[in-house]
Amino acid sequence: MLKGNKPGRGQTPVQIVLHDLSRPGAAGGGNYPSLINIKEKFNNAQFLDLLNNGRRMMPGFKHISTAEKNALATFIPELKDKKDIAYTGLQQPADTTRNLPFGSTGYHKFLSKEGYPAISPPWGTLNAINLHTGEYVWRDTLGTDPDFADRGVKTGTENYGAPVVTAGGLVFIAATKDAKIRAYHKATGKLLWEAQLPAAGFATPAVYSVKGKQYIVIACGGGKLKTKSGDSYVAFALP
Repeated sequence: MLKGNKPGRGQTPVQIVLHDLSRPGAAGGGNYPSLINIKEKFNNAQFLDLLNNGRRMMPGFKHISTAEKNALATFIPELKDKKDIAYTGLQQPADTTRNLPFGSTGYHKFLSKEGYPAISPPWGTLNAINLHTGEYVWRDTLGTDPDFADRGVKTGTENYGAPVVTAGGLVFIAATKDAKIRAYHKATGKLLWEAQLPAAGFATPAVYSVKGKQYIVIACGGGKLKTKSGDSYVAFALP
């Protein structure tokens, strides 16, 4: 495991801490290469090539200095003998892009105590915009929260997934919490058709053709917005 100290102002020493192989991560996993017996797998030139260009999920580190690369090539193959030794003789310029005046505390939603969006509906809309004028051509409330379906309130829902438009002027979109897929008239926004899915289709539909017949397919994964998860694809044939 390699650990660098946080850059400060000006020239800051780089600290490389090499941990023994009993620590998590040394054995690699998946697309990440193992550090175990690395000196038997790579000579110096091969190790430097790996360091520069990366492999699979491991990124390359061309941005670090030649001295730093040589230090890594010297010490990483000897992890057992260099446990927790700090090397402070190497220098690197401060990374000013990390010295930002703001940070993130996570993704927070403005919700009511019942867990609904704390604003008046609609909570999701489908909109058609004239790109020549920037004006709305039409808009419609997209979806209904299942908790309000029996009350006759078309709330719209937070949605994940884009529409697809066919050459014949149909707009297909799923994306909603109520697990439906819908078709609209591209020019007018009129709802032409809808169907219930086995789970919410939080994805963009795909359109394809087989032997001259056109189909639309949607992935029904669900799982977001406290909806049930699914693992199916549903295909519909167009007339």
